[in-house]
Formats: sequence, C-alpha cells, structure tokens
Amino acid sequence: MSDDIHSPPFPTELTTPDSLQRLLRTTHDWLFQNEGWFNDEAYRLGAPGDPFINIGRLPDVAEIDSGALMRVSIPSLFRTWMTLRAVRERWDHIFRRFEEDWDSDVCVKLRLFCFKAAAVALEHAFLDPETFEAKQHEEEEKHRVHMVETLKTLGVSDNLLKVMGVLSNDEEGGQIDFDRLFNPE
Repeated sequence: MSDDIHSPPFPTELTTPDSLQRLLRTTHDWLFQNEGWFNDEAYRLGAPGDPFINIGRLPDVAEIDSGALMRVSIPSLFRTWMTLRAVRERWDHIFRRFEEDWDSDVCVKLRLFCFKAAAVALEHAFLDPETFEAKQHEEEEKHRVHMVETLKTLGVSDNLLKVMGVLSNDEEGGQIDFDRLFNPE
C-alpha cells in the first residue's frame, strides 16, 4: 500500500458557505494532485471517456473570496455538501476494506468512482440555479440518446421506442403513448 494516500475533505455539520468554498478548493487540489493517476488507471481499466475525469476550473480566488457560493441555491449547496460527505465516507470505507490490497483492480475502480463523484460535485457547485437546470437537461438528453443507441443495438424497433417514449417524434413529444403501448395497431 502506498504511504502517500491523501483523503478527500470532509464537510461537517458546522460547515458554512465560506468553509464549503474552502473545502471545494481543497477538493479541487485533491483532484488535481491525482489527475494523472486516475486518468491513467481509468484508461487501463477501460473506463469510458478520454480523459475519464476532466477537472473544471474553479472560479477565480477573488470571486470565491467575494462569496461565489452566495449566488447558489440552498438545495444546490446542500447537494454539494452531501456529495462531498458521501465521497469522504465512501473513501474511508474503501480504505478500511482494502487497506492491505489498495492497488487491486477492484479497489482502484471504487477509488475512481470517488474521484468522479468529487469532480461532478465540483463542476456543479458554483452554478446558479438556471445554469444548473440547463446542465441537468443537457445530461438527461445525453443519457436518453445513449439509451436509444443501446436499445437500437439490441434490435428494438423505432416504433417500439416511440411507444415507450424513448424515441421522441413531433406528434408525441417523447411522451409514452399508453393506448398504443397496450393496444398495438
């Protein structure tokens, strides 16, 4: 096991928006320090994406110091706080479970998920509510397109995809047509 293991930060119940900003900066540094390792390991293990994790930039220090999180909604702040806590709790669980086998492929995969979750939290942390909502819709559309492609490779017909509401068309607006689903033509 490597002697140079650094854990992600852990937000406590006493975390304020100011201290959350510092934790996000620490999370960014943690990701940046490990960027070469996790992208190399993700490539070695065949994880999707090249790079596996793209670390976004933090707002400028002056912007953070002037209260960048003050424009972020409370649910978003809570989601960021919960995600950072979950990443650290998961990291600690992985460390305890794989203390003697830290470099095994299973452990590496679990650690990669922690890095990915932290990067996503960091990417969304400073977004105002409108931008976050737009990004959510963009992600949902990418997921839908991927699902359609996967189902098509499995041989599911376009008609069935339309009936399921997965493949949108102009008349149905992508909604499930239950009449057509249960009473086929």
